[in-house]
Amino acid sequence: MPPECLGPLTAILDFAGREVKTAPMVRKPLDFAALMAAAIAGAVSMPVAAQTLPKCDPVDPVSDAGWSVVPSLEEIGTKVSAPYRANGDWFVDRTTTLLPFCNYYNEIGIYSMRSYTLMPQVTTERVGICRGNAAVPPYTGACPPAKP
Repeated sequence: MPPECLGPLTAILDFAGREVKTAPMVRKPLDFAALMAAAIAGAVSMPVAAQTLPKCDPVDPVSDAGWSVVPSLEEIGTKVSAPYRANGDWFVDRTTTLLPFCNYYNEIGIYSMRSYTLMPQVTTERVGICRGNAAVPPYTGACPPAKP
């Protein structure tokens, strides 16, 4: 469709000749909270479930020449429980939900509508925030924590 037929949409679309430019979807990196959760889990030595990239359907090298599949995990939610005491230390339970994606792109970065998601991955980890009356970094709140 020529750009002049799109009316007001031409103001928000970026054209190269008669085609709309596209860019590959950028995978959202783990945010600071996820990084800190991993650091805390390591410091407190609590077991953490490892997240793996999803297994995606391969592309057909004959009919899908030039296309590739890019698996990714996108964080779609994090919930933190109220602090609780166990064996003299204080903890919170952090529940993280990740959505596995199978994204299909061609060699110039055009996104395919064949891309799909899989079932969300939900993990809960126990994170130490206070050891006795001392805060466990990066937690900087009061120890023991205030009641909600």
